[in-house]
Amino acid sequence: MAFPVPLPSDLRDKSVSLRSLTDDDWRLEYELSRVPDVPAWTYYPADMDENAARRRIARTKERHRERLAGRYAVLLDGLAVGTAGMAEVEGAEPELFYVLSPAGRGRGAATGSVRLLTQWLSSQGFSTVALETMAGNTASERVAERAGFRNTGSHPGTHRGQAVQLNRWLRT
Repeated sequence: MAFPVPLPSDLRDKSVSLRSLTDDDWRLEYELSRVPDVPAWTYYPADMDENAARRRIARTKERHRERLAGRYAVLLDGLAVGTAGMAEVEGAEPELFYVLSPAGRGRGAATGSVRLLTQWLSSQGFSTVALETMAGNTASERVAERAGFRNTGSHPGTHRGQAVQLNRWLRT
């Protein structure tokens, strides 16, 4: 299902900026895929090569144009330190996701990104926004809490072919 309005190309506040991913961001994708805890805690592909990273960027841009999902480079002081985004989920609330490199952690970038995306969605009439974390990912759970989300329970899921427990978080 598509978002009913065009997705923004940039969002910013005084602490963090988000900008749509560009072809040059294949390096960011490549680097994030090599941070061990990124693929361990997310659905981010592990160890992408340059071609895979470029294909992922092309797919991201296509999904943005189709209003299915928006993925953004998370910028701190003008440097890309991760990605964050939102997807329209059929029959459910829009869902947020985020991942940061070690250089971007501990500086409020993930929380700021989640807040920016939530504010934009709220301004577009979405009264509830969701995100999911894998059970045990306490850093991501703290981001959700700081951004005003509440844990509404868990459900079974899979990650790389293994059974996992997913925690669902909502902000209304």
